[in-house]
Amino acid sequence: MKKIILCLFLVSTASISAQEYSFDFEEFEKKPYEFIVNFKIQPDFTLLNKSSELYSLNFYNKEEKKYWDSYNASLEFKGSYEFSKFKFSLDIIDQLSYTTSDVFENKFNIYELFGNADFSTNFSLQIGKKSVKWGKGYIWNPVSFVGRQKDINDIDAGLEGFWLMKLDYVKSLSGILQNFSITPVIVPVTEDVNEDFQTGTSFNFILHNYFLIKDTDIDFYLFMKDDKFQRFGFDFARNVLPSWEIHAEYVFEKDVITDWWNSDFVVESTADDTHDFLFGTRILFESNTTLIVEYLHNDAGLDTRQMKNFFDAIEFAVSEDPDLLPIVQKYQSESFSAQFLMKDYLYAKISQPEPFDILYFTPSVFVLYNINDTSEMIGGEFNYSRFENLNLKFKYSLLFGEENSEFGEKISSGKISFLMEYVF
Repeated sequence: MKKIILCLFLVSTASISAQEYSFDFEEFEKKPYEFIVNFKIQPDFTLLNKSSELYSLNFYNKEEKKYWDSYNASLEFKGSYEFSKFKFSLDIIDQLSYTTSDVFENKFNIYELFGNADFSTNFSLQIGKKSVKWGKGYIWNPVSFVGRQKDINDIDAGLEGFWLMKLDYVKSLSGILQNFSITPVIVPVTEDVNEDFQTGTSFNFILHNYFLIKDTDIDFYLFMKDDKFQRFGFDFARNVLPSWEIHAEYVFEKDVITDWWNSDFVVESTADDTHDFLFGTRILFESNTTLIVEYLHNDAGLDTRQMKNFFDAIEFAVSEDPDLLPIVQKYQSESFSAQFLMKDYLYAKISQPEPFDILYFTPSVFVLYNINDTSEMIGGEFNYSRFENLNLKFKYSLLFGEENSEFGEKISSGKISFLMEYVF
């Protein structure tokens, strides 16, 4: 009789427990769609360097200013829909900006719009506009043959893609070679498609091969333009210790055209083969402090004499020959607005999550040092993420340098900005 009562008790208990802890498996099924909306507001304040040559060029016959301030807002939508072996992805952003000069701009961009088809566990095909990020460097990626370069003022910002067709073959193995992949990419360039990928009309074929050999990531890259060789590169990354990583990139490119000013204030062009490279390291200390150090060499960059000639041309045009101004201004917009204008740079960044037990707070500081002219940019940010889906970030940068140096002659001497980012 006791056994019967005990059995009835266990059965009833199990029934009650099943009712209390029952759940619907459908709630845990993966939904075919995903989306994220990102809203940002960022006011910027820039202190102008009134003694620089670039200031005198940009404010020639204009009202002088001590600073610029601008107000920026953006709304970004990222979404995807998946069914069977197909997936469609979309990333669009609408940006608004307003400056105290009463200049209002509204810019709408499609960052990504592509379809992905998984034919098997090894093969996949992507067609459309896609952002491709190649390379191991933190601040610069010379092997990024089909991607845009990062903004040194906002390393983590999203990058607009290009219209392309990309095929991936991935294979896992056992032994010394643990994994490898083959990725051919086709990027067409016309007047209306990928016109900012390179000048003119062209058909570009890029091949990327990846190998994981004894815990070392190795990549090889080949770039063919209209069936002619243009670039070759490789990179690698390896953890020497669990908390110590090293990485490097190298690119050889044929017939790179460089425009520069001579001492007679005439723009000359040269075409030479170049060798660009970067090597660096990332260290995580026991205190949870992260240190990143990188050296980069831009072979097509200007030397100190060519840099000085350009600044001398600005001074001569502003003070003695206004007819030269349009040529100088065109050179600035087309050839002098890029990052890493000279040949050799050293970059270092250190960040420390939650110092002094301040929860949700991560400060960091960096320095970008121009080895050729000893000018430098120093900056950092304070990131606070206490609130769910809300991120607050304060950023600053300061520029230092002597006369005729890259950062010493920049139009600004410092900048501060505040970013509020909400994700929903």
